[in-house]
Amino acid sequence: MTAKEIIINTAALKPTDRPPAALLSGASWALRTGGLSMEKVLETTPALVADILFGAYRSSGTDIIWGAPGAGNLIIKALGGAVKFRQEGPPDVVEPLLKKPGDIEKIDITRLWDDRIMQTLREITRGIVQRASGEYPVGGSLWGPLTLATLMYGAENLMRDMRKHKDAVLQILDFTTTLYLTYTESYIENGLDIVSMGEPTASGDMISREHFAEFVVPALKKIYATLHRKKVIGMLHICGNISDRLDLVSSVGARIISLDYKVNLKDARRAFDGKVAFAGNMNPVDVIMGETPERVAAVCRQCLADAGEGGGFILMPGCDIPPSTPLENIQAMTQVVRGVDTFQP
Repeated sequence: MTAKEIIINTAALKPTDRPPAALLSGASWALRTGGLSMEKVLETTPALVADILFGAYRSSGTDIIWGAPGAGNLIIKALGGAVKFRQEGPPDVVEPLLKKPGDIEKIDITRLWDDRIMQTLREITRGIVQRASGEYPVGGSLWGPLTLATLMYGAENLMRDMRKHKDAVLQILDFTTTLYLTYTESYIENGLDIVSMGEPTASGDMISREHFAEFVVPALKKIYATLHRKKVIGMLHICGNISDRLDLVSSVGARIISLDYKVNLKDARRAFDGKVAFAGNMNPVDVIMGETPERVAAVCRQCLADAGEGGGFILMPGCDIPPSTPLENIQAMTQVVRGVDTFQP
């Protein structure tokens, strides 16, 4: 089976030749292999960036190739917000785009694709799809509606209004849901197989189960129903501990749930088995970046054991990996699913 067939079957809870292994994006790591920061990406020809990204992912052995690097925060810039580029990693949003919830009505989503940066990211993704040539699935990642809302309005403002001004929060979430679908539509048209959503603000470390059910679940159900109709694999990653809401997470319509290392994979198997595929969940800093390849492989084998029998599981770091992660550590992860007992550089 090709990597694409393995991922498609896993997402559909069908048998595969082996378990798949993949990074959760890893764009900053992949760019670093070619000496590129996110800011330099925008000064480099899209074809060269596509070559660098595709080459990095291929060398790692991952079963998913990722496009649209750094898109999450750059969307805010495309809509008129201010960002600050880092030496490594995605840019930071400098200040909220909205002063008050009603300002959302002044933002024109149609200007998104007039932005040169958005056009560049789309060209890079199109080039990666061409290089994958149907053998590898190509994914794109974007912040989910709640996290986009915090970037646009400020986390403290949003958390306060969840209690005091619920209608205002719902108004912003309606906008960011539409923004998410508008952005991903163009990438789907250019060949994406997987649309991954990062929703760190929806973590149990950030909001209650009740607020998750009230504000997040309806937005996610709308998004994943749309992605399902477009015949792409919808994936969801929520940072932190979501053990108290695994049942709610399995109901939103995502085909793959990516789990942080704080979630017990045995609990996830019990909650998700036969309902939805799941992925996880080695500590990306302490293990994937910080350990030896041999130790990485040992932790990966334990994750496979904890995830249990029955398929529908992708071996994956519990979050995005740091840019300085050694290549051999990623290779140690991807070799485990191929039955390699000893790391082979």
